[in-house]
Amino acid sequence: MDVSLPAPLSPGLLIDHGFFRGDLLFDHVPDTVFFLKDTQGRYTAVNHTLVQRCGFEHKAELIGQTAEQVFPLPLGSGFSQQDQRVLQGGPPINAQLELHLYGNRQPGWCLTWKVAVTDPQGRIVGLAGLSRDIQQPMGSTKEAAAVSRVIEHVAQHLDSPLPLEELAALAGLSVFQLDQRIRGLFGVTAGQYVLRARIERACDLLRHSRDPISEVALTCGYADQASFTRQFRKSVGLTPSAYRAMK
Repeated sequence: MDVSLPAPLSPGLLIDHGFFRGDLLFDHVPDTVFFLKDTQGRYTAVNHTLVQRCGFEHKAELIGQTAEQVFPLPLGSGFSQQDQRVLQGGPPINAQLELHLYGNRQPGWCLTWKVAVTDPQGRIVGLAGLSRDIQQPMGSTKEAAAVSRVIEHVAQHLDSPLPLEELAALAGLSVFQLDQRIRGLFGVTAGQYVLRARIERACDLLRHSRDPISEVALTCGYADQASFTRQFRKSVGLTPSAYRAMK
């Protein structure tokens, strides 16, 4: 199988019948998987890297298939379930640490983003996604899995205090070790990561729900609306109500 990168492309080649060909652009980013999917979770556009990692030679072999059809269990079913949550209007996937397959078909760690794609009427018509390889050494597979558990725990318990000691214990690491692992992955401290996750969840709720700001505050782990508003303004530059009014 030819695993060489495509020849250099000109900007004009990225436009096909008025549509931006993101797959051609990401063909030149070998550490990143790019894909578009329809509402059934079937690939409609993929880059060269994803084709290789699925064991194919040509993009056409992957188009029309779901992740569950091309990735081994349990990876494939997990990816498909994740797709359906986004396609059904759930929150986007934002820098989620997860296992993926590399060129030798061996599992490795990556950060994944998935967002719903909507038409002019706001109806979900598919999803777009990226998975970027983690360049920093993650240590043992056991250690990487432990950090993944922490990331998942944070996402599922943003309404809780989430002390760093508790998160470190969940990973079987010291607070210092956890902080170093998180910093290596995301470029922020563990505490900053938790704060970022809270603010990102708040932004999502403010944009896509009618929940009272006091309820958004509680959902995102703040004891009262005043403390939430102070932190939100510090992080975003706007009050929650002003941010909501922008949508």
